[in-house]
Amino acid sequence: MLTSCLQVGCISHNTCTVDVSSSMDDRSGVVYSLETKADAVYSDQVDLVLQRNGFVPVALTAQSTPEIHIMLEATIRGPFRKTYTYYQPVFAPRSYCCSCPPERCRCSGHRTQTSYEIVDSIKRTGSYEVYTRVLNLNATELKSGKGAWETTATSTGRADKLDQVFPVLLIAAEPFIATNTSTIRVLKKLNNPAVLALTAETKEN
Repeated sequence: MLTSCLQVGCISHNTCTVDVSSSMDDRSGVVYSLETKADAVYSDQVDLVLQRNGFVPVALTAQSTPEIHIMLEATIRGPFRKTYTYYQPVFAPRSYCCSCPPERCRCSGHRTQTSYEIVDSIKRTGSYEVYTRVLNLNATELKSGKGAWETTATSTGRADKLDQVFPVLLIAAEPFIATNTSTIRVLKKLNNPAVLALTAETKEN
């Protein structure tokens, strides 16, 4: 599964494109272990999402060996400089008679009024810095040694704080983990109820 997120405007809007692939037939009751070098809060959030989607952590079973082993990576890269083009309008004054018929400004009591109209535009170029935030979940079947599924969620935006975007990427990808859904676009915000609930729950724990 490949999930990519493009940040639109500010960090509160994330448009995600989810491309899903999986070799698993059923994820319900699948026993897993999770390994990561990332911050513990990220693994806590992933655990919550996996468990509410039917996966069972090996620590909660009597098994000594899980069925799948999941590697979690959470990284941030950059900054990268982005450029954009915009057009600055050029204004010119225009005077006209507001109390007389057009072109007859010599009548008694006439007043002249000046307005401005766009007559041209100047092409200009600006730039800004962005960061790429990456969430990667790579699941391997321990019995066969083959890949079970992989989810890579990427968000590009101006914020350099991975912890701000990580829950958004995880919630966007959640419905498609270990499924065979075709490519889909998902819009998630930082104030999305599911994102806020996930963040609050891991803070409480």
